[in-house]
Amino acid sequence: MRILFEHADFVIIAKPAHVTMHASSTTASQSTTISRQAIIPLLAQALNQPAVHQWHIVHRLDDDTSGCLIIAKHPAAAEQFRVLFSQQQIQKYYVALTDKKGKRKQGWVKGDMVNKRRGQWALTQTSVNPAVSYFQRVGLGNGYYLFWIKPFTGKTHQIRVALKSNSSPIVGDTHYAGVAADRVYLHAYALEFEYSGTPIYITCPVDDNIDNADNNTQLFNQVTVHSHITPAHLQELTWPSQ
Repeated sequence: MRILFEHADFVIIAKPAHVTMHASSTTASQSTTISRQAIIPLLAQALNQPAVHQWHIVHRLDDDTSGCLIIAKHPAAAEQFRVLFSQQQIQKYYVALTDKKGKRKQGWVKGDMVNKRRGQWALTQTSVNPAVSYFQRVGLGNGYYLFWIKPFTGKTHQIRVALKSNSSPIVGDTHYAGVAADRVYLHAYALEFEYSGTPIYITCPVDDNIDNADNNTQLFNQVTVHSHITPAHLQELTWPSQ
């Protein structure tokens, strides 16, 4: 398990795809390899520290989503992150691959979300407590499209539903009409926030989150894909405020 950043109060790791984050998951891939309960012991082993029962996973990624995951080392840090997330002080940036151009190159997706059936969510036209995301598309010239997404809220399946609503479902996300693949090609690429007065900016390379890094059939491991997913490319993008 790769450590992206370690602080006295928390650790940011590169969560692999196929890691179940919920106690009773209905969307995890059949190839799920480890569970949420196993993350902290594996992390403690990687850090050569005994597992500490006070460590907390402070946010969630979908089972088949890879990328940046924050783990607090004690309850006070967990509470500080709870406040940061609740006040939308943690900026999150995702990347996704699709094989559909979609209706729009960039724009907002806003709306309430309802659970329809079998764990599938859908956008509505109401905005009582809406999911809010902004996306930007980049053509890769290889039959796929790269979407950069910034969620301004943290609803279940928010990004997956947002891209489906744009007629550009994520490759591998058959739950939301995406073409079948070895995984859901959604990745939590970057986190940006301030912790106790210190600016934190962390990115997680996509090709370091592959179950079998030698398998070049993995889309994220293809040069034409991961060469477009870099800190420099992200920093070139302009994001609106909510």
